[in-house]
Amino acid sequence: MRITHGIIYRNFLRNLDNVTNNLNKEFEQISSGKRILRPSDDPVSIRTTLNLKEGLKRIEQYERNIDNAISWLNMTESALSDMENVINRLEEITISMGSDNVSSSERKIAAEEVKQIRSHALMIVNTRFKGRYIFAGFKTDTPPFVEKNGSIIYQGGNESIEVEVDNGIKTSYNLTGSLFTDQVNIFQLMDNLIDSLNNNDPNAIRSLLDDIHTAYNKINIAHSNIGAKTKTLNNMKEDFSKRKLLFEDIISKKEDADMAKAISKLYIYQSGYQALLNSFAKITSVNLFNYIG
Repeated sequence: MRITHGIIYRNFLRNLDNVTNNLNKEFEQISSGKRILRPSDDPVSIRTTLNLKEGLKRIEQYERNIDNAISWLNMTESALSDMENVINRLEEITISMGSDNVSSSERKIAAEEVKQIRSHALMIVNTRFKGRYIFAGFKTDTPPFVEKNGSIIYQGGNESIEVEVDNGIKTSYNLTGSLFTDQVNIFQLMDNLIDSLNNNDPNAIRSLLDDIHTAYNKINIAHSNIGAKTKTLNNMKEDFSKRKLLFEDIISKKEDADMAKAISKLYIYQSGYQALLNSFAKITSVNLFNYIG
């Protein structure tokens, strides 16, 4: 079979195209830092990395959910701590003003202090986080406690607000205003204390101590539970951070280029490219560009 210039030229173009493609691939890997640039480069690894990236997106969503829940819980914990201080002060007033040695005028002064404490407590139970009332159940856009006809009443809901913190796992992160009204109504307790102080009735004052202790214990238990839940969510965040690092490491190993290897191959392909041009020029004894022309 006679080898013509046409055959030589077509073989040259085919080999040149292969070398050029290899050169371009190495250039792309080096410039992008990625081994996989298109699905055809490694279909199996592409599927693996896509699944891992979807997993990362889910983890990041869970982390956002957890961060929001922790911030809400921190605000709740602060409010409960304030309410514990309120009840402690009520206990101090009740003990001191329940003494038979206290005068009527002293008890009236104490009644005024309790009124101020009552106003402060109303602010606490209407605490908001990012514009949402934290003790209102689902009615987060409405103050859960309002004063009507001289009494403070609860008008919020009793629902638990939940968020997904892992695949199929949800947790509630709110408390409702019933914490301050069930078993012992804290505001009714303060109203009773104010009345007893104004009436100069030490027996009635002393009789409120049990309810004060009950109210404090209930809030203290809720406070402890909030702390435990916050700790659990923080532990979950740490686990997610470790899982993210693992996913990112696997993705990096699948996707990232071995730069030393890519540069070495680039040099090889560049040498091959130049050798191909030189070889073609010698075989045809013509300048490549003249031949094309």
